[in-house]
This record gives sequence, structure tokens and C-alpha cells, in this order.
Amino acid sequence: MEWYTALCNSRWKNTVLAVVYGIPLVDIALVVPDAGLVPDRTAGLLISLAIAVTTVWRERFLLPYSVLSAAGVMVTGHLLSTTLACYTAVRKGHSVLATVLVLVSLVFALATPESLIAHAPHPEATFFGAAVIVLVPVLMGCLAKANRKMAELTAERQAREALLQEGRLREAALRQRERLVRDIHNGVGRQITLMVLQAGAIAVRKDASAPVKDGCRLISDAGRDAVHALREIVVLAKTPDPGEVPPAERRHTLADLAPVIGRYRDGGRPITINVHISPVPPDPAAQDLAYKVVAEGLSNAARHARSAAVDIRIHQTGTELIVTVANEVPPPDSDPLPGTGHGLAWLREEVRSAGGALTTAPAPGGGFVLEARLPLPGDLAPRPASLTQENP
Repeated sequence: MEWYTALCNSRWKNTVLAVVYGIPLVDIALVVPDAGLVPDRTAGLLISLAIAVTTVWRERFLLPYSVLSAAGVMVTGHLLSTTLACYTAVRKGHSVLATVLVLVSLVFALATPESLIAHAPHPEATFFGAAVIVLVPVLMGCLAKANRKMAELTAERQAREALLQEGRLREAALRQRERLVRDIHNGVGRQITLMVLQAGAIAVRKDASAPVKDGCRLISDAGRDAVHALREIVVLAKTPDPGEVPPAERRHTLADLAPVIGRYRDGGRPITINVHISPVPPDPAAQDLAYKVVAEGLSNAARHARSAAVDIRIHQTGTELIVTVANEVPPPDSDPLPGTGHGLAWLREEVRSAGGALTTAPAPGGGFVLEARLPLPGDLAPRPASLTQENP
């Protein structure tokens, strides 16, 4: 039955039905031309053809099609002319129209010479046959209507089940995310707190040297920043209440790079920075991305090239902001620290989402270069550079 399903879903189904329906209509009109009120073969043939042709548009113009079908019964005297109109009216839910078609057909069946009681040898059988011809399409229309209703109910039930399944999956994902955040808080958060407390305890000891105290203060400051970032992650990642508004994401500026670079310098790392921007600074989104690029570059350099010098360049043109972080060749005895392996991938995805490009490659003389090209709004026309800052 696959061919039948394909035909029902095809745009040619009404045309095929018109041909199949028109063949018996035309055949009856030619074989029995004097059964109706107009005993003329040509008239019966024309109205039968008209009914067959308009069958293609019967659903769109049901009322004119029904009137034409009723006229076909009167002209030809054959009840087959209204069968498809009755079926369509019932299937579409036009019960009044279907009732009128049935009554017209049955009343006319009693009035035509073919089934008139005075002329028919077996009038009861004749009328019963007429009733079958008229009522069978009505019954089929009721079945089609019920089948369509069942299909709609099934589709609605499946849609509800899909929504429930989606809700269950979302709830499971939220529970998993909440469990992950709790594990991060209990594991990483406690370890960072312990590091900050130990560094603070060493920094206040009287027998500690000044470099040791400075290093401990640097560890304490970095740990507090890490705890603050972890708190923001926990707030953003926890399961929100329906009426809870998530906090707005913090956006950094180029000025926020000063304390970050200062901490790396306090740790003994030589860092040079060259900032070259126009009088109109970059938009906040570009500044935030530039901050993230520099922070990721410094973090990677600290892990993989501990004491190597780092050069940071931020250059603004009329159309983009170019951020470059390059580190020199690390000492041969340096031992790289492990990382998560996702920082550059996430940063590249964020830069790409903003319409920019992030490239990473070894430097020609050794070392490593991280460069990001961040697009700027089109209304920023090119202007001569007015600020060039270089810090040793």
C-alpha cells in the first residue's frame, strides 16, 4: 500500500480521482440517456464531464461543486453524480450540506421514471439500491473524518510526549550541570582557598624575606580573583528559578589589563606592551575580547615558557583591532605546566562568533605567537593613531 500512500500525498491525487470518477459518470450518461429530467445524451454527457473536471477543485469550491452535482442528478437521473460531493462534505464537517445532498438524491430517486413506484416492478429494491449509493459515501466520509481526527490526536499526543521527553532531558542536564558545579566548588574552590590561606600565612611571618612575601601576596591576590571568578561561574551555572534573572556578564576593558600584566611582572616575567589606538576607542565587545586574548596569551606563556619574555601589541585600524601576544624561546630547563587544553579552542570559537579570526603559530626565531583580528563597527572611520604606549 505504499503506492496508495504516495498517491494520497501527491499533488496529482485530485487529477487521478477526477479521471477515475469521470469514467463511470460519462459511461452512464451515454448508456442510459433518458433516466433524468433532460432525456438528451449530449446534455447528460456535458454535465457529467463538468462534474468530473471540477472534481479537481471540489475541496476549494465545495458549495458550487455540490450544486453542480445535484444538477447532475436531475439532468442524468443517476445518483452517482452526488456521491463524491457527499463524501467531501461529510469529511470536511459540512453536515448541513451533506444532509441536503442526501435528501435531494433520495427524493429525486422516488420521482424519476427509473425508480417511480408506479413504473418499477420492484420499487422497494430500487429505492434500497438508491439509498445504498447515496449513504455509502456518507459513511466513508464519516470514517475518513474520524481517521483524520485520530491522526490529529495521535500527532498531538506525540508532540506532548516529545515535549515531556525534552523536559526530562533538560531536567537531567540541569541536574548534571548542578552536580558538576558542586564538584568544582567542593574540589577546586577548597584547594584555591587553602592556597590563599597558606600564602597569606607565609606573607605575615616575620622571618620571611621580602621577595617571599611579595610572591605570597601575588599568590593571594591571584587566588582571590580565582575564587571570585569561580563564584560567578557557580551563579551562572546553577539551576535558575523561573523568576530569577541571571546576572549580566561582566565585560572587561583595555584598562583592566594593567593589574593582570602587573601581577605577571611581579612574578619575575619581563613583559613589554605596545598600545596603538585611535581617539575613538574600540567598542566594549572588542575590548572584552582583546582582554581575553591577552589573558589567555599570558597564561599560555606562563605555563609553557615560564621565564621567557612576552611582547604584547594592540593596534587599532579603521576596521579592526589587532591583538598579538608573542613569547620568546623558553629556557631549555623549563618544565611546562599542564593545562585543560580547551582555552585556545574556546577563545577561537568566541572570536569567530564575533566575526574575527584567531591564529596561533610558532615564531620565526622560536617561541610562540598568538594573534587575534577583531572587527570594529563600520561607522568607525579610519583615523590617525594618537596613542602609542610602550612599557618596558
